[in-house]
Amino acid sequence: MLCSAAIAVVAMLGVVSCDNDLTPLGANFLGEDASDVIQEAVFDVKTYSVPVNPVQTNNFTSFPFGTYNDPVYGVTNYGIVSQVNLSNPNVDFSGNAVLQNVYLDIPYYSTAISIEDEVTTYELDSIYGNQAVDLKIYRNGYFLSSFNSEDVTQGAVYYSDLEQTIDLNKGELIYSNTAYLPSSAEELVTEVDDEGLSEVVERLAPRLRVGLTIDQWKELLFQLDTDGSIIDARTELSSASNFQNYFRGLYFKVEGANGGGNMIHLDLNSASITYVVESDTSLIDENDSDGDGNVTEFIRVESDYIINFNGNKAVLINHDFSSAIDAGIAASNDPVNGAENLYLKGGSGSLAVVELFGQATNDIDGEAPALSSIIANDWLINEASIEFYVNQSIVEGGESEPERILIYDYDDNTVLADFVFGTSTLTGVDANTNHLGRLERVVADDLDSDGTFYKLRITQHLNNIIQGNVENNRLAIVTSQNVSLLGNTGVSDAPVNNPDLEAIPLSAAISHEGTVIYGNLSPEVDKRPVLKVYYSETTN
Repeated sequence: MLCSAAIAVVAMLGVVSCDNDLTPLGANFLGEDASDVIQEAVFDVKTYSVPVNPVQTNNFTSFPFGTYNDPVYGVTNYGIVSQVNLSNPNVDFSGNAVLQNVYLDIPYYSTAISIEDEVTTYELDSIYGNQAVDLKIYRNGYFLSSFNSEDVTQGAVYYSDLEQTIDLNKGELIYSNTAYLPSSAEELVTEVDDEGLSEVVERLAPRLRVGLTIDQWKELLFQLDTDGSIIDARTELSSASNFQNYFRGLYFKVEGANGGGNMIHLDLNSASITYVVESDTSLIDENDSDGDGNVTEFIRVESDYIINFNGNKAVLINHDFSSAIDAGIAASNDPVNGAENLYLKGGSGSLAVVELFGQATNDIDGEAPALSSIIANDWLINEASIEFYVNQSIVEGGESEPERILIYDYDDNTVLADFVFGTSTLTGVDANTNHLGRLERVVADDLDSDGTFYKLRITQHLNNIIQGNVENNRLAIVTSQNVSLLGNTGVSDAPVNNPDLEAIPLSAAISHEGTVIYGNLSPEVDKRPVLKVYYSETTN
């Protein structure tokens, strides 16, 4: 039987416990037959932090902007650089054209929660913090190529540490708001009617919608006569590629914050700059209604021309970690022994590696002895899970704690088999909770309450290891705002603090939150992460 074998494992590996008392868990596991009885065993895991170099951001699916003040990790500023493209290149503006208006329109992610008397009340889906920041939007002078300059067969990769380069190449100021705080109010589009009264012509979901300086954009877009009148479009507007090289996009920068500031995700894929031009448009009046002998008549028409944001984009992430946090991450980066604390912070922050059975490989065959015993006894794993406890002496509890963490194969950069098995119809913060449990709190369902632990189930993954379907690779845990977001993003090889880490989950790169959890060397022994296994033996 396994228990005698496990005694040797205790001496060699430090198995926390091997409890072979019969533990009936009911028909939910094996049915009601008296022989269907589950046993329990608990094994060590080794855990340590790994700092994350700058992350690739030009593949982000949403675009964080602003200032996020994490109670543990401090201030992180998020900027954005984006190409812009003409929807209508090579337009003729020779008909006494006048630029009437220019406005920038960037939607926020929001949810309509009620409608009353035509007024829709919205809730912003992804805003963090409620104090203003100093927003500046500059003309970008750095060309965001679509291809790698060293290998044009590869796509370009832009990392989160691009801010200094973008800042050195910024052009003139396009827009400024020293007290920018996104509003959840609907945006009203008004026009002046024939009687000179303002009327609402459109109601839009919450967004940043602002008028831009007409004279500035007239110089940017048009050939001008000496008196400032428009002759035609600039030659750079003759094609999309010419315009992209001439006007290389916009640079969104935070230059200061009041208190904690705010950070919001912008829907740049739906953003636009619209310029409104009034010009003469000809039409044929076959009846010569005005009797001047000319059937070609001219009328003044307003037309909208769109500049969209569907070009290359990159998010610029600037962490300002305290010396204590930097020291903590460095001290917990001990692959040999593990660590007291594990530091999890999204973006170019920190993740934690998890080695099942104390060490991924530690005998002559390259297999942990405890795992060899499990395989030899042909265990059927009914449930395998790890609980990661929050270090409440470091973490300020409440809404700033990440609700979800994600576990994945660190060596292969793939999700575990349990990810697919745990998928359900639920979305958002409640997606896939059978595999990746939400943060348990002192007071359940109270986001202001302190977080206690995360329970991650890896049942199918452990069964696959036992059956030889997958290797006992190192695993990793990261923070995630959206555990359903699949895919990886690259990690820069500079600075060289972990050259082996080439990619992390995309949702972790986008995530802004952080936490600290207990590691395998924590003095709080009962809060160390362990692999808890409920199993049935099929071989005695």
